[in-house]
Amino acid sequence: MSEQSPWLSIWKSPRETIQKIIAQNPRQSLWPLAFIYGFTSLMNCFQSFPIALHYGLVWMMLISIVIAPFWGYAFFSIWSYVVVWVGRMFKGQGSFDAVRAAYAWSCVPLIGNIPLWLLLLFFYADFVFFGAQDQVVLPGAVALLFLILIGKLVFAVWSIVIYLQALAQVQQFSILRSIGNVVAASLVIGMASAIIWVLAVIIFSAFMPSVPVDVHHTGWFVQ
Repeated sequence: MSEQSPWLSIWKSPRETIQKIIAQNPRQSLWPLAFIYGFTSLMNCFQSFPIALHYGLVWMMLISIVIAPFWGYAFFSIWSYVVVWVGRMFKGQGSFDAVRAAYAWSCVPLIGNIPLWLLLLFFYADFVFFGAQDQVVLPGAVALLFLILIGKLVFAVWSIVIYLQALAQVQQFSILRSIGNVVAASLVIGMASAIIWVLAVIIFSAFMPSVPVDVHHTGWFVQ
């Protein structure tokens, strides 16, 4: 019987899977995984930055698809560098490539969020990306939206669980020490991100004129 694909085994056996990946090629499938993370991350960002409001949904999607792998790859690298750097204080043993592979492969469950984002785009674009608040939502839309949000949460939590297990494996940590490594790295990244975010909002606001919301393109669940 052939060996199970890491795309499947990572869901239930993250420690064993990441160990095999590191032994074979820690850069395996890095770009596809970067696209998965990058696309879902950009969708989250575009809820705050009104790209669709200024350029439309088609351009927003094209920008997301083109930029996603580079966005994901850059975040994998920056995050993993900080995790390795902070992890040295916890006596972590993982190399940069191994730690980056642990994070990249933990994003496999986020595949499930891609169709959920497409559902949000198709049925709820007015609310999610255009900020419309004055339309009546039918009961069926509320139920579907609830299921979508629950699904996104489940996949996100599963991704975090995989990451903590995989990071513990490559860093030779306990789960508690792995959590400490992630929390410390998050504080460093968070402070840097807050500064960058404020600057980005200021720059974006200065160069993008306000556009009145006029949405009539999605009528599936709204009146």
